Amino acid sequence: MIVEPTWKRIGLREPLEENSGKGIGIIILDYIVPHISLHHLKGRVKQVKVHKDLTITCSDVFEEPLTEKVTRDTEHGLMVLSLLAHQSLEFKGNLYSGLAPSANFIFLPTSKPDRIKAGLEWILDQDWNARILLNLWVPQPFGWMSPTNQDIDVQAMQPALDAGLLVVAAGGNSKALNNLHPNSFFVVGGFNDKGVNEKSRYEQHPSASYGLNGDGYWRPDLLAPYTYLPLPSLTGEGLNYFGGTCGASTVVAGLCAYLMSIMPELTPNDIRNALTEVGDVIEDFPAPIVNGDKAIQLLKEGYRNSKPPSTEPLVKVTDENQSILSKNPLERALSLTMLIKKEKLTRDEIWRHTNDESPMVKKVAIQGLGDPVDQLEREKYWSKVHKESSECGVREVWAYSLLSTTTKEELDKWMSLVEYRTIDIWICINLFLRKFYPDAPEMEISPDPDPKIMTSIVAPVLDWYKQSINSSEVSF
Repeated sequence: MIVEPTWKRIGLREPLEENSGKGIGIIILDYIVPHISLHHLKGRVKQVKVHKDLTITCSDVFEEPLTEKVTRDTEHGLMVLSLLAHQSLEFKGNLYSGLAPSANFIFLPTSKPDRIKAGLEWILDQDWNARILLNLWVPQPFGWMSPTNQDIDVQAMQPALDAGLLVVAAGGNSKALNNLHPNSFFVVGGFNDKGVNEKSRYEQHPSASYGLNGDGYWRPDLLAPYTYLPLPSLTGEGLNYFGGTCGASTVVAGLCAYLMSIMPELTPNDIRNALTEVGDVIEDFPAPIVNGDKAIQLLKEGYRNSKPPSTEPLVKVTDENQSILSKNPLERALSLTMLIKKEKLTRDEIWRHTNDESPMVKKVAIQGLGDPVDQLEREKYWSKVHKESSECGVREVWAYSLLSTTTKEELDKWMSLVEYRTIDIWICINLFLRKFYPDAPEMEISPDPDPKIMTSIVAPVLDWYKQSINSSEVSF
């Protein structure tokens, strides 16, 4: 399979110049190590660490000894940085290049909200011309629906918004997510372009999140390629591939850095509004698809629109007892969250809301139920897994709820879910097997939803399962 370069797949006719992103500081919420493949970035990559007592240390990453080692813990940050700034590579007739190779990068490796906030405040006090915050923390995987300003992660990133940075956020890789990013973030979702810029082949990606946030705004703002984002191999020759909305948001952040570097007068909202204005619209896709050339042309022609996105909640709950009866599903979800958190509902009452017509409300109810209280109720959970749909992730939320308290004896039940062929379900199955049956083949979950790929992932596990039954090596 020939995979086209990322610059081509985001609608550019030619690679961006080597000085793309020059002078622009990009803050990245991720961890980085001094990998040898990126040694050309010496002097332009910093890592800011916030310690438990909120003291801060900063290092120049490539002043440290270089490493060739890549682990699961370090791979993610390396691929993000490589997508943005890897050296140009010709491979099988294509030229692969980073999107903002001349930018400066500041990594902030923490998931603790108080440390994120302290780190951002410290970084913004430095003379680093930070213009973009690449937020790779996808929406919290909880079922609650609340106004986004109550989210502690959103609060932690407020310093970046107050300082006028463009916050580019990964939209999320699971339909099980419920309360999505705030409208103040420029949210990038994903679609399946199958590795090429050919609109007739585009498909929605079954795992990419979309829907309303707790304020009533539709998320995401823009779509970018989700699978097979190429970069030079970190461990040898050829290409490695990144994926998910972390990859999609990274390539959009790189394009934004380019625009900021060639037109310094642009505001974050000029760029955000231009990209959404000229994005390619495909029927039934949840947002426009990024088109770099159209955006560049529009801005060079003088388009300016600094109007900020509205953040005023479109739906408010003043009386949760009345709003729980509303015809508006978001209003019901918000009020149900409040009622459960205030312990105003019995367990039977919460159960009744799992039959709501809205997937959003169902996810809140499942979150409110938490772990099953006994074996009888556990069987009800299993029944719900099979009866619900994966279209909006309700089946997957039930599965995640079962996973935390599962036992070895539920092997048959987990294997019965293989037929649903969704990444979240298979993640649950793989986690179950890793915990209780470590001799089972590991499922290398791929972001590629192609049926042939999916079949190849699960086939070894199914063979193991059948052989285990036949040889009676597994007790049930």
